Amino acid sequence: ELAWWETFTLKQTKFTFTPTQHWSARGIFDRNESLWGGWYFETQDLKLFHAGDTGYSEDFKDIKNNLGKPDYAFIPIGAYDPEWFMAASHVNPEDAIRIMHDLDAEQSFGMHWGTFTLTAEDTLEPPIRLKDGLKEYPLKNFKTLIPGEIVRIE
Repeated sequence: ELAWWETFTLKQTKFTFTPTQHWSARGIFDRNESLWGGWYFETQDLKLFHAGDTGYSEDFKDIKNNLGKPDYAFIPIGAYDPEWFMAASHVNPEDAIRIMHDLDAEQSFGMHWGTFTLTAEDTLEPPIRLKDGLKEYPLKNFKTLIPGEIVRIE
């Protein structure tokens, strides 16, 4: 267990537990009794950030300010509809773009979509909506991964 901003190192990889915005529960009566977060992985040559499930918050600006901009960021783009209910826990594709800007990552990948029906949006909507949202921003470094796709990082 780690608190936010705590780290541990394993085989020259530093792991930092970062704050994100989501609820937590490990049982029926312990809502929000444990921390929810993302992970920032750092080696001598590479910095990766995995947001996990999250709603949009200022935490991503803090992550960049405290740990630096990641080389690669894995940002959720799905499970957001109905947005009035899900926004506190899951970002929509437009909020994922805001996270990409906040982190200033060299490359971002859209994840957390298309594996099973969790919320009301069409299963294939998140990458389409992300692509449409990116038309307003000239970003070529935010790609959507197909569930199960392997990314080679060199």
